[in-house]
Amino acid sequence: MPIAGVTDTTGPVVGAEPRDYSEINKLDFMTLLVAQIQNQDPMSPMDNQEFTSQITQFTMLEEMEKTNANLEESLIVGQAINNTGMLSLVGKNVTVEGDQTWVTGGVASESMIATDLPGLATIEVTDETGNVVATYERSVSAGLSSIGWDGKLENGDDAADGKYSISVTLTDTEGEDIPFKTLMTGPVDGLRYESNQAVVMIGGLEFYVSEIYKVS
Repeated sequence: MPIAGVTDTTGPVVGAEPRDYSEINKLDFMTLLVAQIQNQDPMSPMDNQEFTSQITQFTMLEEMEKTNANLEESLIVGQAINNTGMLSLVGKNVTVEGDQTWVTGGVASESMIATDLPGLATIEVTDETGNVVATYERSVSAGLSSIGWDGKLENGDDAADGKYSISVTLTDTEGEDIPFKTLMTGPVDGLRYESNQAVVMIGGLEFYVSEIYKVS
């Protein structure tokens, strides 16, 4: 009976995950170093400085792997703590970019404007059907300024509870338009996570936590 020759080749271990041979690991590094020592020219042995240098590289590689592992673990823990902290936003009022205002018991939610220059803001309020229910003006300064609606209709009656929209134009003393952002304030109805980023839900709209201007 012919007997197959025995070789020193090895194959993948059954049940083990396939290895990515495009990267060298610590065992490979040490194996290469030992092989280099074993196969060095006896008449011209490896220089001690070179040997020490390679051992140092091996040690640095090991320390870097430990450091990376610790950093990854710290990031995971930090993200978990941050995500838990974001839950406290639910139920609180936050200010984000938007043009909605909500009336509850005759009181409208806060509306603000963010601009780099002072000017005169003209605000038009419309209901959910698009009808204009109020128009008023506010002088604003550079930075954040309130342009809140008093919740009164043109005839002086209290507006019905519900959602309204505000449209703003901002001009300087010469009547020229000034760049600005309209901000709205509303309660956080819910919270979800997207790509490890917290997303808050306000009045049916979604905003990243990084888009919040103020929490009140």
